[in-house]
Amino acid sequence: MKKTEYQKLLAEAKKISITSVMDDQGMDYIDMRNFAQGIEHDSLMIDKRKNHFYWNSQIEAGKVVSGDVIDFVTVFFDKSHMEALNYLTQESHDKLAKTTLDVTPKEQFSYYFQHDNQLNEVRDYLVNERKLSGILVDALHEKKFLHQDKYKQAIFAWSDTGKAVGATIIGTEVNWSKYPKYGRFKGIAKNSASNYGFNVILGTPDKLYIFESPIDLLSYWTMNPDLSNSMLAAMDGLKEQSVYKFVNQMYLSKGSLPHEGIYLGVDNDHAGHRFFDNLSKLSYVINETGQEIHFKKLIPHDLDIPKENIPIYQEAADSFHVDWRAIAAIHKALTNFNAEGKTANAWNIDHYFSGDTFDLVLESKKVAEQLSTIETTTEEYDFQQLFRVDEGVNPIELHGLHQKVSSYYEDYRNLGYRPTDSLIKDWNDSLRYKVMVQLEAHLLESVYERNGKEQMKIHKDEERNKYVAVSQDSQFHEPFFEADSPEEAAILVKNYGFQAVDKEDRVKYQTENIPETKKQESWMMSR
Repeated sequence: MKKTEYQKLLAEAKKISITSVMDDQGMDYIDMRNFAQGIEHDSLMIDKRKNHFYWNSQIEAGKVVSGDVIDFVTVFFDKSHMEALNYLTQESHDKLAKTTLDVTPKEQFSYYFQHDNQLNEVRDYLVNERKLSGILVDALHEKKFLHQDKYKQAIFAWSDTGKAVGATIIGTEVNWSKYPKYGRFKGIAKNSASNYGFNVILGTPDKLYIFESPIDLLSYWTMNPDLSNSMLAAMDGLKEQSVYKFVNQMYLSKGSLPHEGIYLGVDNDHAGHRFFDNLSKLSYVINETGQEIHFKKLIPHDLDIPKENIPIYQEAADSFHVDWRAIAAIHKALTNFNAEGKTANAWNIDHYFSGDTFDLVLESKKVAEQLSTIETTTEEYDFQQLFRVDEGVNPIELHGLHQKVSSYYEDYRNLGYRPTDSLIKDWNDSLRYKVMVQLEAHLLESVYERNGKEQMKIHKDEERNKYVAVSQDSQFHEPFFEADSPEEAAILVKNYGFQAVDKEDRVKYQTENIPETKKQESWMMSR
């Protein structure tokens, strides 16, 4: 065959979509608009935009088996390269026999952990340090979702229709020299299922909640104890294909799909926002009904704005008579207020607030000036005109970024925002912040007494950011103590032998472990 004929044949073959080959050969798959997932081989993912497949459970020469449509035919139907070309370019496709693949499968997961007799160290870490619900932790242990091994590590078992297929491991030993990234060991068990993770199912699920880690999952559940008819799952990172696999698992185990939405509870950082942006472009389509299943944002503290930025936005906005919240919305949408100017949008637009040397004052004025030229009515802006359409940038794709900016602007105006000294990154940070706020409220609202005589009250010195305990008796002027945090103040109250007088306040401001009991116990009983 001449070279020009081969090149022509190759070009024609590559025009054929992998899913059309699957249709012709009767290979079932779940259609996800821009992606497809095999049913017989649930680790088979097809990127329909690139016409490329990834068979994640199959490893060859240390790499995942993947390729284009020609490779797909050679792998699944034992054809040579030229046989695959001829098959793909013929007018009517013959029925092909599936091959017995000569690919070494990944070794199956075997649960190899030796359990400790107790859960005390893992429970202490999860409840006292991570602030998870003690009731929830105990129930997960009772139902064999959570264990403590002989090394005092927390083992979160991955369940696939009742069978353990992997595990997440989190150590309780703190050793920064040994584990410089996190201070403790964090990892995934050997031979754990690909693109899977820790998950629980509550009732008959119609919603899917996705998180980056088991700790984030349990933090959200602790804060929302009334969850029902849901699947909660952790990706152990940011793995798009894990999302599709959890949807498939929901369908196989419960015969249901997340009709009410797929909620992405990823981190409030540039990587989490890019991940959400990528998936927000997509939606599942249920073939039988044509119903779409949408991805929904569940990023913690997503409407927080750095406190120090606000006066800078306001000054720039005043100079050009625009709304400072629109400047904040643009900064948020592009970089998530990243101090190094890292892009936090999936369209990689870096026109404003980008680069490690950007000047916040100058950038805010530049944006304010642009806003003054695209204001349609009072405090309304045509964000479509805000970004240059550079060569190679698809203006249709940019519509997603315009929507993102508009969404934040509307939320800041209608839902409000929270000025903050530091952005809260994940759901566990959010839980611990909530506990700290409740503890602070309890400390500042209570009057404490010792031996039925001495009384004291705690005040917060805002200027020094200190918690100062002072006597209620005017003859005493020296404070009992000063503390740097609500946690330290609470410890010092106990150390000094004081108890809260107002027991109603104590009940009112205690950590909210309350209504979760019934809901979590009912889930455990239904397992």
